[in-house]
Amino acid sequence: MRTHSLGLAFVVGTLVCGVGSAADGTQNIAGKTVECPGAKSSPCDADSCAYKCELILRLPPGAKYVTTHYFTSADAPNDRGAPYETGLKDLPHARFAQAVHALNQNKEDVVTVYFYNRADHTRQVAISVDYTTG
Repeated sequence: MRTHSLGLAFVVGTLVCGVGSAADGTQNIAGKTVECPGAKSSPCDADSCAYKCELILRLPPGAKYVTTHYFTSADAPNDRGAPYETGLKDLPHARFAQAVHALNQNKEDVVTVYFYNRADHTRQVAISVDYTTG
């Protein structure tokens, strides 16, 4: 249980502080938690009626993308009070699209993720990104 608590404390600390680091040189930058409105119609069982939220993170200059972490309050039978890390698994009336990262015109690595909310209510979502420098 202690290991799980420490892991949760790191995730929460990373979301609050914005940047963390690991022993292997990997660092983490967290995006802001946003409110993603409910679906455009109810019931909604497809992405076409879902509310599509865009989450964007710009990595520091010279950073090399490693991986993306996905957070949402979506859960079953009831949503959680705060976002938790879900990965890309199936969620109750929602899903994350796989992260895409590319250099913009300023040579910044930009990570973009879409969250499709098919529920009839607002949900909290966020991403964080692991990267290396050098």
